[in-house]
Amino acid sequence: MLYKEPFVLYLNISVCLILLFLALPSLLNKREELRVRVAFFLIFFVVIVICLINLAVLYSENYKLAFMGFYAFILPLLFGPIVYYYVVNLLGCKVSKAIYFSLIPGILSISYGIHLGFSDNRVQQKVFQKILDGDHLFYEVTNLLTLILTLVYCLKAWFFINKFRKENKGALHSLLVIKINWAREFILYIFSNVFIFILLVLVLTIGFNVTTMDMDLIGMPIFMLVVYLLVAIRSMMMYKDFEHEFVLAKIEAEKDLQEQRLKISEDLHDTLGAHLTFINTILDGMKNIPSKIDSTVTNKINMLADLSENSIVDLKNTLWVLNTKEIQLQDLKEKILNFIKNVSEVKEDVEFELNFNISKNYKLHSKQAINLFRTVQEIMNNAVKYSDATKIKIDVDQVDRDLYIQITDNGRGFDYEKVKNKSFGLKNIENRITSINGQMNLETSTGNGTKYIIKIKL
Repeated sequence: MLYKEPFVLYLNISVCLILLFLALPSLLNKREELRVRVAFFLIFFVVIVICLINLAVLYSENYKLAFMGFYAFILPLLFGPIVYYYVVNLLGCKVSKAIYFSLIPGILSISYGIHLGFSDNRVQQKVFQKILDGDHLFYEVTNLLTLILTLVYCLKAWFFINKFRKENKGALHSLLVIKINWAREFILYIFSNVFIFILLVLVLTIGFNVTTMDMDLIGMPIFMLVVYLLVAIRSMMMYKDFEHEFVLAKIEAEKDLQEQRLKISEDLHDTLGAHLTFINTILDGMKNIPSKIDSTVTNKINMLADLSENSIVDLKNTLWVLNTKEIQLQDLKEKILNFIKNVSEVKEDVEFELNFNISKNYKLHSKQAINLFRTVQEIMNNAVKYSDATKIKIDVDQVDRDLYIQITDNGRGFDYEKVKNKSFGLKNIENRITSINGQMNLETSTGNGTKYIIKIKL
């Protein structure tokens, strides 16, 4: 009986370690959903546990642990369902029906294990000897059933893949096609190798009197190691293809998005921009009419002119974000400087100071860029209009990947607790910063000016 030889111990431990190292990368691959990674890992882990249980019970010939072998049968009996679960989730679906009937043999095996565990030593020795001699019917049938169940679930998975492909024929993108092809290949590997293993077991045990123990402790580890090496290598190759297609798809999506943004910006410029400019021209003409106009009407015209001018400025800022493929910190600085220049021309009595200290010109998401600029714009407008400030200071500092923006004015300040739930402007500023995962602190009190401190992650 070869299973008693010392090399069997080293063989099984080596197989366990190799399978563990093959399975871990898939578990850590964050490109895939967690349930898919866990299912693929369990496909390897089942064999690892079986090898360890076989060493603890069969190789050591410890009849007192024989009941553990029957407990452990639950894992290989679940091997087929795990394969099916992996394939279904790999294709972005969920197992719709519970796989209860596959648990029945496992429950029976555990029940028998419990019975054996409470039996006396004489019964345990007798059962263990029958297992060693290959004469224990329940053990032999359950062993064979684990393989048959795997074949059944491989067929079930195969039919699911074909059905999925037909139902989604018109909506299959390149990434999904790669996954479908891998799922088919994976099922073929598992099915064909399990089928071959069943034939080997039958031929060797019946025709050449090879014991079940030799197959469990020598044949199964060697055979599964070869199969799993092939599966792991092909899986890694599939994810290489998947990564390549993912990058290509991302580039294509960014290209399409940029084209859409350019189209939107052109439409806004040609329609809304033209209309606002036309309205502004009419209003300017009305303001310069030499005849006397009612003061109320004059005020309304001036308000409309200001609103139209502000709308044009806002539109230009929006077009800046839409038209710019890559927005960097330096671009944000230029926009703030332009805004300060425009405001200072209107408010000559207000002193503006901008300190922009950045060590690396990081890229900004378009949402980050527009929300930061709008926030600075709104804070400065509030300071100019309502605070009676004579000096507004803006400090922009970068610390590693953190960006700090501090806006301080020497105005009259306000009671934050009184207005925080009433001021739409403050709520709007807070919402803008929150939407880009930033933080904002506001320091103010009546008569002591106002300070905004904003922090975002670049």
